[in-house]
Amino acid sequence: PVGTRRKPVGTRRKPVGTRRKPVGTLREPEGRTAVTARACRVHCRAVRLSILGRLRAHRGALALGVVCLLATNVLGQLIPKIVGRAIDAIVHGASAALLPKLCGTIAALAILQGLIRIPSRIAIFNIGRGIEYELRNELFAKLLALQPSFYRRQGTGDLMSRLTNDLGSVRALFGPGILYVVNTLFAYAIAVPLMVQIDPLLTLVAVAPYPALFLIAQRYARRIQQLSREVQEEIGALGAEVQEDLAGVGVVKAYALEERRAAAFARRCESYFDKSMALARARGVMTPLMGIFGGVGTLLALVAGGWAVIAGRISLGDLIAFSIYLATLAAPTVAIGWILAFWQRGLAAWERLVEILAEQPTIADASGAQDGDVLRGDIEIRDLSIEMDGRRVLDHLSLRVPEGTVLGLVGRVGSGKSTLLDALPRLVEIPPGAVFIGGQDITRVPLARLRRSIGYAPQEAFLFSTTIRENVRLGGARSAHPTGGGDDGALVSALAAAGLGADLAAFPDGVETRVGERGITLSGGQRQRTALARALAADPPNLLLDDSLSSVDAQTEREVLGHLRARMRGRTAIVVSHRLAALQAADRIAVLDDGRVVDQGTHAELMARGGVYAALYSRQALEDELQAL
Repeated sequence: PVGTRRKPVGTRRKPVGTRRKPVGTLREPEGRTAVTARACRVHCRAVRLSILGRLRAHRGALALGVVCLLATNVLGQLIPKIVGRAIDAIVHGASAALLPKLCGTIAALAILQGLIRIPSRIAIFNIGRGIEYELRNELFAKLLALQPSFYRRQGTGDLMSRLTNDLGSVRALFGPGILYVVNTLFAYAIAVPLMVQIDPLLTLVAVAPYPALFLIAQRYARRIQQLSREVQEEIGALGAEVQEDLAGVGVVKAYALEERRAAAFARRCESYFDKSMALARARGVMTPLMGIFGGVGTLLALVAGGWAVIAGRISLGDLIAFSIYLATLAAPTVAIGWILAFWQRGLAAWERLVEILAEQPTIADASGAQDGDVLRGDIEIRDLSIEMDGRRVLDHLSLRVPEGTVLGLVGRVGSGKSTLLDALPRLVEIPPGAVFIGGQDITRVPLARLRRSIGYAPQEAFLFSTTIRENVRLGGARSAHPTGGGDDGALVSALAAAGLGADLAAFPDGVETRVGERGITLSGGQRQRTALARALAADPPNLLLDDSLSSVDAQTEREVLGHLRARMRGRTAIVVSHRLAALQAADRIAVLDDGRVVDQGTHAELMARGGVYAALYSRQALEDELQAL
């Protein structure tokens, strides 16, 4: 349009004074708004159905709570009627014996109402806690079932926020949220007809402000839900930042980044504070609004009711009973603000949890397959291609490793070595008919059986914050040993084969030494060798060592590999090492480049042919000579 500044082609700044797309950008297709609105309706319906489905499992407790709430409201609404009758009795000079009876009836109703109110709250609040318990277990089981690629795109802090803050909001949704909704509905459903029975016109005057109240509440509900989700996402981002800084505290200190990271944390806290305050303001408006509209209704009812009493249309007792009915609706009316806060925050949290529950593992277990013995035999890879993040990592790779042989795997950085090893225990998804162990397609083998058949020691060794013994026993936990971890003889043998014998002697508690979070009390080489011992502990027929000794010196690596050769007899092994000299004793060596096997043979054969292997070996020999100077 004339007079506006057009955005230059290829930039992202919005044009001043106009909302039109700049020249050269894609326009939204016609009907996009309608499609988006339809998708939102479908999503909201799915969310509602999932909530109803979750409540259906607790229908017994819900029914008990609803019946008790109904009885509580009925008893509560009987009291104003009796109070009005007592007032009229006093006005008309009733006998002195009648008033004690009426007062006793009111007291009995109040006591009975209080006794019934207790089980109503216990039943409905326990629904929220029960659903929280179920969800926490389901979410953790789902997270364990999801593939590693899920965690590469999902922050740990955000997941922790969902399993803590969001679960708390969902508990409030299914507990107090349901209780307040049902209680408010019953309060209005019982009180309003009784008020109409006293005087329909007076009732109409009293509830006249409420349509405007509900319109305003609906508007604020959408705002509260949007802000609630933003706050919950900000909590996740805050948690992710804290987790990352604490995990990398060594780097923070080494580069004197304390002030910079503290400033970044302060900015994140400020963002969280601003969004939390915006949510608090939106929620804070609701309760006063409910009070104002309820007060206006009461004022109008008193004015109109006073004229009705003067005109003789209703009695003084009826006016007082009517006023008490209005008073009993005051708390449910104010509670509408809390209901909206509970529900909108709970719905936002529920949607975030459903996102995890709806996530489907891309690595599907073999359906209907029976478990069995561990897999033995040749490892054969046929025309395997794997794409990750839009890039082909393995490209029509074919390779065969005969049973009982050791294959060395070498290649430049990014050639696909680790991806190939991840494919064998199916840590990444692979197509059917591409990888076989002992002639069996591993996509048709149950994951538990497949992974029980493989001992895998990755380069990035992860240790749990427990003892060395327990960390190594995890490998044996996959075996059929009755204790789940093998005997001490097997454990000591695995530790010795991993070259940890001398280190353990220096530790104050030996194998009972606690390694701290992620094994922080151990050196990098000790962590790797502990992970290697874990891979050996189950005595698997197949071994995968992904540069699992990269953090030890060359001498230690040669010693460990010497110990391993005895353990590798009769096993099929694939060993990746950045030190090519360590692979000279392998039965065969395969060379990967750009996701393909470009050469294979013994060390002597590969050196004689030249090529990638000979170039890498010569470069490493030169580097070793330079380091020795």
